[in-house]
Amino acid sequence: MSADHKQIVATAYQRIFGDLDVSAVDKYMSRVFVQHNPTIADGPDGVKQLLQMLASQGVQKQEIEFKHAIADGNTVMLHSRYEMAGKQWRFIYIYRIEDGKLAEHWDAMMQMPDTRANNNPLF
Repeated sequence: MSADHKQIVATAYQRIFGDLDVSAVDKYMSRVFVQHNPTIADGPDGVKQLLQMLASQGVQKQEIEFKHAIADGNTVMLHSRYEMAGKQWRFIYIYRIEDGKLAEHWDAMMQMPDTRANNNPLF
């Protein structure tokens, strides 16, 4: 089941955030989606508003690269690379799956700095 959950989350993430496909939100997210990012409203409408904001800021469709995908029961963690506003970002997303849909979300994100204190890769 964990492999299925990883596939659901990776596919949903690519369709929603990589392809910027607003229709994918309703397909992959629960109607009672719980959002733990304090800058995004609960529910699918919060994610749709985020997609509209990203598009208005010129974020382009992109192939999301996943470094890690880890599943534990109905919880999946993704470590990904994403470009926003001409800057590279690294994300760690955690999703809880319920009835085959994304039901809950937590995240941590970091913009790649212009100067680094070490040469260790972030990805």
